[in-house]
Amino acid sequence: MRKVAWSQMRALHHRHTSTMRTETAADSQSEGYVPTSQSKEIGQWRAMWDEVKYTFTTRDGLIGDYDYQYLFTPNIWPLNKRYKDHVPPFFFPDDRIPLLLIFILGVQHALTKISGIITPILAISRGAFHLDAETTAYLVSAGFITTAIASFAQITRSRIRGTPYYFGTGVLSVLGPTFDIIPIAIQYSATLYASGECPTGANGTRLPCPDGYGKLIGSALASVWAQLLISFVPPKTLKRIFPSVVTGNLLLVLGIYLVSSAAASWGGGTSCLNGEGIYALCPNVNAPKPLPWGDSRLIGIGFSVFVTILIVEMIGSPLMKSCGIILGLAVGSAISGALGYWSTAQIDQAPVATFLWVNTFKLRVDGALILPLVFMFICEAMVCMPCIIAASEVSGIPTEGLQANQRIQGGILCDSIGTIFSCLGMSLPMVSHAGNNGVILVTSNAVGLLSDGR
Repeated sequence: MRKVAWSQMRALHHRHTSTMRTETAADSQSEGYVPTSQSKEIGQWRAMWDEVKYTFTTRDGLIGDYDYQYLFTPNIWPLNKRYKDHVPPFFFPDDRIPLLLIFILGVQHALTKISGIITPILAISRGAFHLDAETTAYLVSAGFITTAIASFAQITRSRIRGTPYYFGTGVLSVLGPTFDIIPIAIQYSATLYASGECPTGANGTRLPCPDGYGKLIGSALASVWAQLLISFVPPKTLKRIFPSVVTGNLLLVLGIYLVSSAAASWGGGTSCLNGEGIYALCPNVNAPKPLPWGDSRLIGIGFSVFVTILIVEMIGSPLMKSCGIILGLAVGSAISGALGYWSTAQIDQAPVATFLWVNTFKLRVDGALILPLVFMFICEAMVCMPCIIAASEVSGIPTEGLQANQRIQGGILCDSIGTIFSCLGMSLPMVSHAGNNGVILVTSNAVGLLSDGR
């Protein structure tokens, strides 16, 4: 029923948009008015001002008539009795929605991205190069900053003047640090520690290796140009060279690797798996209550996160479902904190705010990394395509044709430029994430800022 209603709303939306454009064109032709570039620019600024004034000075712009109770109602009888057959209105990318709803649903997208931003950064900074807590905290903050800026560019979408090319997708396809670089970083760091380029303690404990991380980021900057060039190849050609069966198998292999990495983290962390010295216990011997890897208490805390996510998915409200992973992490953190497995000492010492380039690394290029990273960025371009297509599909816009190809081209280009910006900010390479597509489906909102790309 929801699928049928969605199709009907999409048809009405496109019919209404086409009618408005036809009437506007007819009025312009009847008046014999030919707009100049200056008048168009003035008209755009005037329309933008009218939109801002409507949003902040009217009840419809601030609150609207949306049924907000639906978003907070759990899927438990009899609380959900009123919404048993309820089909919420679907907001398409260029629809107007009230400011309060923008804030509520925008927070859901932000919460969905948190784990996807933090996980690869922690896996590389702590698991691969064993950086100290202060440096790791900076990398996490830098990841949030660069992700926000790159995602803004992806969603807003702009045309490159004088060319048929675009920068960004114009839909809610967000960017974040790539998981694909994790196996490369782990294998590369192991080589550096084995060769002595990264320091180790007298007992064999791996010490922080910021220079190794700098080589990884510098080599990524030297290799991302492969993805940048691919962004100008017609998407039709890319689909012939890399069909869905290829990209699908690529995602499957990556998922299998991440499952094994997640299992090691569930047991206490990758650093203390067969660790020695300071990492003989998890997370390290200096923790408030260190435990051996795979201890039942560590497994139990991880299981509490897993169970919380399942419960939220079964009986949670639409807003709870869209941020189920964050709720699971919150429950696990609360339980482990109450049992004394971590303290707030590092949180209290952390700065209130930080900026890019507060911490820097020596950016170097290692020839041994170039070939693996070039292949990785080629794969990133291929993975970007199904992510953008999926975001377009759940947003109710065409997934084939000229506009769809332009979105793919703009998305791959934004990924590569986002990677350059992120690496210059000392963070990891970027890629389009598909995790927020579930938020679009659950909340029935696909509105993005300036999503039409004009």
